[in-house]
Amino acid sequence: MSVVTLVVVALATAGCSGELRGPNASEQRSPSDAFVIPDEERATVEVAANQGDVAAVKRLIDHYEALSGSDQDAAKWKAVARELGDSQQLNYYAASTLTAARRENDPAKRHAMLVDALGAARRSNASKANPSAQKLILEATRAMKAEQ
Repeated sequence: MSVVTLVVVALATAGCSGELRGPNASEQRSPSDAFVIPDEERATVEVAANQGDVAAVKRLIDHYEALSGSDQDAAKWKAVARELGDSQQLNYYAASTLTAARRENDPAKRHAMLVDALGAARRSNASKANPSAQKLILEATRAMKAEQ
């Protein structure tokens, strides 16, 4: 093994060891810790989010997605982001709903899911025109026509 390879492996291993933090510097820091909002700041961010601040809503989504066992809280703020017209969350929702509709066996449920996905994709595209939303609109429309 060459010296260069050994140096690269040593640097890569050292870079993966994690950053120590905490009062005893014994805890390793996770990359998702960057999204965790400190307790003393979270109330302020939630007030802003409840007043329609989309950036604050997105911070809360990131915060709750970074915490284990907080999926329901993240889902709540994703719904708020969609209600506020956030193009990214509308697009994610349209894509996941369209995917779920393709697996749904009940025709009535599948149709309702396709209508929901199409509506979210259209709102996403209206909020911020983007090829991804346009593709979802096309796919949902085709799926609905195929049902007829």
